[in-house]
Amino acid sequence: MTCAEREEKHVICNVCDNYCPLTAELEQGRLVNLRPYEDPKAICYKAHSYKEYINHPDRMLYPMKNLGKRGEQRWVRIPWDQALGEIASKLQEIINRYGPESLAVSALVDNCTGDQGMVRRFMNVLGSPNFISGVHMCAGNTFQVHRVTFGTTVGEDFETANCILLVGHNPHKGNWAGQAAQIDAALQRGAKLIVLDPRKSENAARAHIHLPLRYGTDAAMLLGFLHVILEEKLYDPAFVAQYTYGFEQLKARAAEYPLSKVAAITGCRAEEIAAAARMFATSGPSIIPWGPIPDMQVNSTSAIRCQDILMSVCGFVGKCEVLQCPMPNLVSVSELELHEQLSPAQKAKQLGGAQYPLLSYQGYEQLREPVKRIYGIEWLDLLASFMANPAAVFRAMAEDDPYPVRAFLNLGSNALMGYVNQQRVFDGLMRQELIVAFDHWMTPTAQLADYFLPADYFLERAGMLNDDSAAAAMLQQRVLEPRGECRSLYAVLKGLAQRMGLGAWFPWEDDEALLDYRVQKGGKRWRDIEGDMILEPSGMVDPLKVGFATPTGKIELYSTVLEKLGCDPLPYYREPAQSPVSTPELAREYPLTVFVGLRDKANYLTNLRQIKTMRTINPYPEVYMHPQDIRRAGVENGQWVWVETTHGRMMLRVLCDEVQPEGTIRVPHGWWIPEWEGGLETGLSGAMLFNDGMILPDDDWNTDREQGVPNLRGGLLAKVYGVGEENLPMLASLAAKKAK
Repeated sequence: MTCAEREEKHVICNVCDNYCPLTAELEQGRLVNLRPYEDPKAICYKAHSYKEYINHPDRMLYPMKNLGKRGEQRWVRIPWDQALGEIASKLQEIINRYGPESLAVSALVDNCTGDQGMVRRFMNVLGSPNFISGVHMCAGNTFQVHRVTFGTTVGEDFETANCILLVGHNPHKGNWAGQAAQIDAALQRGAKLIVLDPRKSENAARAHIHLPLRYGTDAAMLLGFLHVILEEKLYDPAFVAQYTYGFEQLKARAAEYPLSKVAAITGCRAEEIAAAARMFATSGPSIIPWGPIPDMQVNSTSAIRCQDILMSVCGFVGKCEVLQCPMPNLVSVSELELHEQLSPAQKAKQLGGAQYPLLSYQGYEQLREPVKRIYGIEWLDLLASFMANPAAVFRAMAEDDPYPVRAFLNLGSNALMGYVNQQRVFDGLMRQELIVAFDHWMTPTAQLADYFLPADYFLERAGMLNDDSAAAAMLQQRVLEPRGECRSLYAVLKGLAQRMGLGAWFPWEDDEALLDYRVQKGGKRWRDIEGDMILEPSGMVDPLKVGFATPTGKIELYSTVLEKLGCDPLPYYREPAQSPVSTPELAREYPLTVFVGLRDKANYLTNLRQIKTMRTINPYPEVYMHPQDIRRAGVENGQWVWVETTHGRMMLRVLCDEVQPEGTIRVPHGWWIPEWEGGLETGLSGAMLFNDGMILPDDDWNTDREQGVPNLRGGLLAKVYGVGEENLPMLASLAAKKAK
């Protein structure tokens, strides 16, 4: 075979959020293999499922319209022009009646999907502040905490780290394979590994120190680390003096958490906590890779603040913890989003912003001047900033409180299953006058839509993985032509904008023209660089030299931003409202503490349930239980059970797991049964039976005070009991279909 018949292209795996760089191998224009771009271990079996995914018989390939009532599955194929025309007309009618704030959008925030800031651009020129995303409780909230501490965010450098602290995070070959390979390489050259995890995970088993803390006590543990480091003067005094603000206040707060107190809260021995803190401070430079565990707790903001402060007082910021910011040689996502086009009056209508300000437009006001001073742009979107509160949005959809939301665009997010209090999400969706789903599959959310628009796959479009918090841009070439009539997200938004009189705001012909526009700022053309894997930054701002984009110009250990928002400017720990400690009487009725969302090895969020090779690995939704807890509950391994909280219940199969700590259970996220018929009769293909959102409340007592992040990771009590006989035929049919 000649060289002309062989070809290699660079892509960024979009199967999960680790975004591993891959090389696509083509023969005579046909994709024959995906392999890691560099490290041979940096690929997981989910990525290898691409052929099944692309060619799956259930993949949606054409625009569809539902002729039935909401939830009825009376779908007919329609032309794109009809679909976009009818959607634009109905959306305009709703806006004319209720105002632009009556539109809410839930989107999968990932620039590799082709977004490139276009979702917020569409909303801002239309006039709606009510954007939400699942990153509200996963990474997005972390970046807002980084923002108030550093004015930007940080990213870890494994190659220069001598110590790695994993806070519940557990990368392995089935999840985050690229990062797992980086940890392997670091350990091989002698780096230390500290793991905070109630379970003895793969990484905990090989850690130099494993602290099996009680679920939900991460903030207390990290405050204990700070206590040791400050008390024993293991911090970097020169770095603290030159670059930080509020050190004395921090010392006073850390003094409130002696190791005897932290040990009582976390359940770990004081001497082991001290040893881990000393290892982190003295073995450095050390890193704390981002992980989703602290993101979903009642102390989420404080736990993340503790991580930022640990990096800072030890002087690791700017070393192996790299400060990231917009690339001057690239048009930033924030510039494309046009936040200045959304009027102050509309920004003030953003749902939930007053109660949970940090993630909202309101929370950003104090940072506009510092960001402009340091980075030269007024808006800095660190992974879906300036966001409405999802619970407040769904309340408005369901109850018209404080005003009606009547149109909902679901852009690849499977919103019904992606947020907590799933019953209210369902109620809100049922009251909408317009729902549009843009996706690959007829998901449970799409089953409630009026229109379905088929999305392209990451291999079917050129793309760039870059946002305003990235140290570089990863580039992706188009490998395949889109199947059927699938289109990119940009094509959909441009088509709607044109039909609503907003076409001038979307002047680029297609995705590649938009990419061309972004890179021309640095004197490049897309066609000249698309074969590269990385677009390197030039002229990057170094806050260590010019100051930080915070009100004080320093790393704020004591946050002046949080203080002015009426929040505690220092990290703290509060016991969850439900726990064996805070509610012992309730714990007698609900004796198990829930941990939600430890990822299945073969799935990502609600996706990949359709893929046969993946489903074989994880065929059923399963609850992990210690054998003693199985015995106490009077159930058996493999039995179908109800997991019930004070909010609701869901159905799972018991899986005996000796690694699961006694008195706790692990519940998966995102389960539905794609092989079941859609519609209300099947609970939207099982979503209303098997998904964790059915047991999770969004009440104030179960959320982080600063950002409204729901608590999924400790402090929610549950009980387990067998399902009734009336459910057995349904479950038997599930087993039969799966076996077939």
